[in-house]
Amino acid sequence: MVEKKLNSVEAVKVTIRILDELALAHRAMGVTELADLLNETKPRVHRHLSTLKEMGIVEQDQSTERYRLGWRVFQLGEAAGTQFDLRRRAEPYLVRIRDELHETAVLAVPLNGRPMVIANMDNIHARITISVKPGNRPLPHCSALGRVTLAFSASALQDEILSAPLLGETPQSMIDPVEIRERLALIKEQFYDVSDGEVMTGVNTVAVPIFRDGAVLAGALSIIGSIQNIPNPPTRRQVEVLHACATELSAQLNSDAYSRWQFSRKAHDSFNALK
Repeated sequence: MVEKKLNSVEAVKVTIRILDELALAHRAMGVTELADLLNETKPRVHRHLSTLKEMGIVEQDQSTERYRLGWRVFQLGEAAGTQFDLRRRAEPYLVRIRDELHETAVLAVPLNGRPMVIANMDNIHARITISVKPGNRPLPHCSALGRVTLAFSASALQDEILSAPLLGETPQSMIDPVEIRERLALIKEQFYDVSDGEVMTGVNTVAVPIFRDGAVLAGALSIIGSIQNIPNPPTRRQVEVLHACATELSAQLNSDAYSRWQFSRKAHDSFNALK
């Protein structure tokens, strides 16, 4: 078989086909067998397998040199299942947030300490709507969704993200690692964050965490809108509605994090200071 250079799209297709064959086989497979099934050359299949092995997507049996699906596929599958279940559960709460607060409601999930928007409910009560579409990845250090996600991530992940160069979206974006760490500590106390003009001038976001299985971060709920309607600090009602929805969602996901936080919150007056 004549080797030909693949473009990036074709290379991705070959990778997916390899994973499909490994999934269907329910056993480890060799390079020659996979190459024959895919009608691809052995060197090409081997290159793809080597990259997948390096990323933890496949594993290689040292005695037979055959390949099987790796631990990371299981991890991704569990994450996908959680996300889709969360999106289904969160939909009525997104509607509730939108209709009670008259702002766009957004749901995001954590991916390696960074948020990814997976659902939104655009504000239908205003002439001009500010929205965040699914697939958007707000920066972890200068967005409310990002900092809420980062605050409840592992310390090692926080160190990794905050040790990299931090770029801002606007002159108001938070980019000082020391300042960000102080904010993360505050978020863990008050269970919400705001990003006033950090992503877009004149736009504010309020975000709260959603938990599962105790105190594991499952995602974040937020509202986004004009600073005229979402002040900094936000109104007590805005935070209360977001917290109420996040509390119910977290309880559905086997988490008592909010009830424990409510008990300890008496030691803090940041929430009580809201108007």
